[in-house]
Amino acid sequence: MRKRGLIFIFTVLIHLFSISQNDEQDIYLSDIEKISDSTSFSNANITLRKMIQNRDYDEALIYANRLLDVSKQMQNDLGTGVIYHQIGFIKNSKNQSIQAVINYEQARIYFEKVKHVRGLAAVKNNIGSIEQRLGNSEKAADYLLSATMDFSRLNDTTGLTNGYNNLGNIYSSLDDFENAKKYYNKSLHLTKLKKLPGEETMMNNIALLYIDNKKPDSAKIFLDGALKIGKKKKDYRIIAQSYSLSAKVYLAKKDYATAKKYYDSTFIIGDKADWKVLMVNAEQQMGLVSLHLKNYKKANQFLTSSRKKFTDLKIAPLLLKNYEFSSKLDSARGNFYDALVWQKKYQKLSDKKAAEASKNKINSTKSRYEEELKHLKLIDEQSRREEESKASIFKYRILIYVILGILLITSIFLFTIIRNRKERKKYITQLNESNQVKNKLFSIISHDLKNEISSLDGSLSLMKENAFSPEEFQEIIPLLSNRTHQTSILLNNLLNWSKSQMKELNANPTLFDITDIIISKFSYFKPKSEQKNIKLINKLAPTVIYADKDMFGIIAQNLIANAIKFCDSGDSVTLISEELNDRFKIYFMDTGIGIDPANISKLFAEDTFTTNGTQNETGTGLGLKICKELTELNNGEIKVESTLGTGSTFSISFPKTN
Repeated sequence: MRKRGLIFIFTVLIHLFSISQNDEQDIYLSDIEKISDSTSFSNANITLRKMIQNRDYDEALIYANRLLDVSKQMQNDLGTGVIYHQIGFIKNSKNQSIQAVINYEQARIYFEKVKHVRGLAAVKNNIGSIEQRLGNSEKAADYLLSATMDFSRLNDTTGLTNGYNNLGNIYSSLDDFENAKKYYNKSLHLTKLKKLPGEETMMNNIALLYIDNKKPDSAKIFLDGALKIGKKKKDYRIIAQSYSLSAKVYLAKKDYATAKKYYDSTFIIGDKADWKVLMVNAEQQMGLVSLHLKNYKKANQFLTSSRKKFTDLKIAPLLLKNYEFSSKLDSARGNFYDALVWQKKYQKLSDKKAAEASKNKINSTKSRYEEELKHLKLIDEQSRREEESKASIFKYRILIYVILGILLITSIFLFTIIRNRKERKKYITQLNESNQVKNKLFSIISHDLKNEISSLDGSLSLMKENAFSPEEFQEIIPLLSNRTHQTSILLNNLLNWSKSQMKELNANPTLFDITDIIISKFSYFKPKSEQKNIKLINKLAPTVIYADKDMFGIIAQNLIANAIKFCDSGDSVTLISEELNDRFKIYFMDTGIGIDPANISKLFAEDTFTTNGTQNETGTGLGLKICKELTELNNGEIKVESTLGTGSTFSISFPKTN
């Protein structure tokens, strides 16, 4: 397996959940057992994430294990998956790769139960990174392919781009040129399409792939693009990396002079980027270039200097390269014995690395086996406890069923009793309401209506007996007209009020212009207004509303009657309309005596309220109440504004269309 020169990019931990932190509150370790709801559990998870961000891994691990027990007791599968994922991250951060994978696998089980695709994508991505680190590239590729499918389902472009790039790196390390090229190009295409950061890094990845597969001209195209972006962003690491790879291109083409220029530039820019490893590698490559240019003295200086630095940095792969170049240098100078010494050093270090890799692989396999065996024992123990629990539960199941049966019968019995009581209470309430309506109706009939009719009857009896002189007769005629007018309004309001109390009023809205209705109402009130010397002024523009036409007529009649009732001689009643966005607003404005501010809130109240008019006109207090009910039945609104001694304005608004 080839060691790549670029950084292997992995998304170690993605944001699994978007947790609102409006009520965020740290949950201490001693309070974990008190957690009983999702809010406190979310806060505890936030506390755990803070510990991880602060790299308090030992404390975080204790906290996570306690929180895991609580999550399982709450049967919170999603929360359990999240905590297992956090534990996996902690183990991975402590280089406990096998234990990290086991916890990630547990997280995957719970995420699959709740079908949490984002959590599954994160788990697979993280396991893939660990498997790659352990040298299991094929297994890493399987996990990352599955993760990219999940990212695709989520339309997560960032996750998908990183996944494709990681797959390109894996296939490149497996010398699978076609697949590596395919995934690198997918990542680059998405990055350009969505204008994501990292386009220049992916270009360098593709360039290295082409260099390693002896396609230097294709590599140069991508390197020029990456270098252009790096210079635009003033990203010295990208510039230094692009120069280093460009040098490799010309080295492959045996253009050693150009390669030397690029390595010189790499060394200068690498210093600005504070990239020591890249600078030492450039120095070593300068030794190789000097060797090809037969400048053996310079080559020896570069190789000696870089060898010391790589030994201090303990970077074995690059040190192996140094031994290889040093052997070639001594062979070119005819120092075959020294060349053999370098070959032996190379072989010794190579064997040591291979032995360490094998040992690490054996230890990893052993650790995984031990951890999995331990995990299987835990599962077996848990299964045994579950079987014991099932046996205990079965003993109580019959008893529980009997108790539930008794409770069910008792509940049905109680429910029947409560329902009957509620129905009786409902009927009693309805009966009381009917009695109240009846009593109020009889009260009005026996008092107000009786007084009006009695007054009319007395006046007519006197007229029948010729008790009035012609002059007195002329004076009483307006009074009789006023009485008749009041009685008509009273009867009309009484009828509509009784219907509303019995819930028999139903609106039948249509589109109509209110102008004709107002003209007819003005004609109806003309004798009364002339008798009181009150001007009726109609300033209405064409006003088409969507409402019940008859109900509007009743509303208008009551509001005009009310205005006339509280006007003195010389006052006026004016009607105007205002067009709003979706409604018409009609104003009934008078210049009468106005309303006491203390009485305004009583006008539309449940209890009727009335005061005598300017000529001692009486009323029942039902008129305005009827106006409010009929207005609201037609999706309208009624309001009043008044200044004592100046006048009142009642406004009603109705929709223009259905």
